[in-house]
Amino acid sequence: MSKSLSPEAIEALRRLNEVAAGQVPPELASGVAAELLRAGVAAQSADRVEITCDGRKYLSGDCD
Repeated sequence: MSKSLSPEAIEALRRLNEVAAGQVPPELASGVAAELLRAGVAAQSADRVEITCDGRKYLSGDCD
C-alpha cells in the first residue's frame, strides 16, 4: 500500500491518529480531507473524518 501523500495530509493523519476513542477528531481542510479519503487512509463518519486501520499502517511504515 504505497501511497504518496502531501506533507499536509501526513501531518493531518498524525493528528487523527492521536485522537483517543470517544474524542472528537480535529477538523481538516477540505482538500486535505479529500486527499486522505481518496488514499483510503481515512473514512468519513457522519460529519467527521477518522483514521482507518490502513492509515495507522501507513504511519507505522507497515505498508505493502
